[in-house]
Amino acid sequence: MTPPPSPLTPPQSLRRLLTEANLMVEDLTGDADVPVTDLTHRAQQTQRGGLFIAIKGHSADGHLMISDAVQRGARSIVTERAIPPYPGVTVVQVKDTRQALGRLAQAFHGHPSRGMTIAGVTGTNGKSTVVGLIHTIWESAGLKAGRAGTLGTAWGEKDFDHGTTTPDALFLAQSMAAMAAEGVTHLAMEVSSHAIDQARVAGVPMHAGVFTNISQDHLDYHGDFPTYIGVKRRLFFDYVEPSGGVSVLNIEDPVGEELAFSLPGRRMTFSHRDNNSAADLRAENVFMSPGGTRFTLHRRLPNGKVETAQVATSLIGEFNVSNMLAAAGACLGLGMELPRIAKGLSQARCVAGRFEQVHEGQPFSVIVDYAHTPDALEKVLRTARRITAGRLITVFGCGGDRDRSKRPLMGRTAARYSDYVILTSDNPRTEDPEEIARQALAGLQAEAERPGRYQVVLDRANAIERAIQLAQPGDCVMIAGKGHETYQQIGTTRHPFDDRQAARDILQSLADSWRTAPRSSWRPEEATG
Repeated sequence: MTPPPSPLTPPQSLRRLLTEANLMVEDLTGDADVPVTDLTHRAQQTQRGGLFIAIKGHSADGHLMISDAVQRGARSIVTERAIPPYPGVTVVQVKDTRQALGRLAQAFHGHPSRGMTIAGVTGTNGKSTVVGLIHTIWESAGLKAGRAGTLGTAWGEKDFDHGTTTPDALFLAQSMAAMAAEGVTHLAMEVSSHAIDQARVAGVPMHAGVFTNISQDHLDYHGDFPTYIGVKRRLFFDYVEPSGGVSVLNIEDPVGEELAFSLPGRRMTFSHRDNNSAADLRAENVFMSPGGTRFTLHRRLPNGKVETAQVATSLIGEFNVSNMLAAAGACLGLGMELPRIAKGLSQARCVAGRFEQVHEGQPFSVIVDYAHTPDALEKVLRTARRITAGRLITVFGCGGDRDRSKRPLMGRTAARYSDYVILTSDNPRTEDPEEIARQALAGLQAEAERPGRYQVVLDRANAIERAIQLAQPGDCVMIAGKGHETYQQIGTTRHPFDDRQAARDILQSLADSWRTAPRSSWRPEEATG
């Protein structure tokens, strides 16, 4: 996770940094004017003359690494608790070092966020797509824009992977400084619940905050659903600019509807249902086919008048209509005109691994999607069902070391919307793949009408191959769970694996058989559970 090179930052005094970061200091011992040449929260990366911020994480406590940072040359320390003195080292005590890290990082790199228009997108599903759509709209309008999220941080021809939905505060600040140096004026970014809870976006003002939806996820981290919701809500109360900022809210979701009534400041609401007259922005006359989606973008103006624009896009699905409305709402709230937004949406292409179709000339559909929650899986399967004339064959698994309670729910969802299900392995991480599958299978079996509608194939490549072998003309093979990922994590090792490439390789290997002769009829009894 190497951040892009940012402009060289001259040494700054600790006193100035603390002032620029607007930090409330509880105690300071030593020289407040010590020069700061670098800052980090990783002791092993400390440079001579650097500032080390001690972060207490879930698996490690940076306060236990202060001696290591000092030995490597740290001349100043930010901590949450009193520590023994170190000769020649200045110690600053604050209430929250995570908040301090974000604010100090932005100050150290010259507050690059202050010169940008920033849209932050949160929600359980759709964040990557909405960020991609906002980015596309901006670029279509001739703006120099960047994006940051699950698919990496990118602008222009540059693209950097950071391994998380929202990069850590140092990576983010350094990336933003590099963007600013190259003239980037607009940034769309995903803001995960982890990022909000861990203050990764501290010091970053959001000019637009977008709420897509919320459903069960990350309970392994947050503990319960109300806590998860509460963290998401903080984006709008803590980060969206109180004066001039806009909150863009999906009022089809109960949490979005509640936010629309409780939030201060400007709000723009949207609904993908054309009969929801309460929404400021909605889609009308939606027409969907395997080739794309057309609809009328309908905006209710403050004076009660109506403005419309036509959108024709290759994106498919009711959930993508909602994503497009979210992106349109953000751009409208930031001052763009509806026709330019509609033009940008019409130019949008599928985001990597999001309802991405794999074409090798086969007479059936193969779709790869990142859906890894019950709600996301339901949405993509309902969409696939809507555009599929034949059978829907689903390949899915559940990730290890994550929320276990959603596994049987995903099994139920897969069985409810699919004609046939192949349960496989996702990223098992340090859990036993067989045990993960057993938990998902419990829900699958409870929902399936008969055993012959599913089977378990733990090897993911074999599962994809089996699904493609079963497919007949007019069918759809949905491969869910990993989307854009190019690895499969087994234990602590990431092995190269890409659902899209695996499907492509299998389709190419079978091409001659389905091109030269019709396949035999598919019979459920040939694929027992």
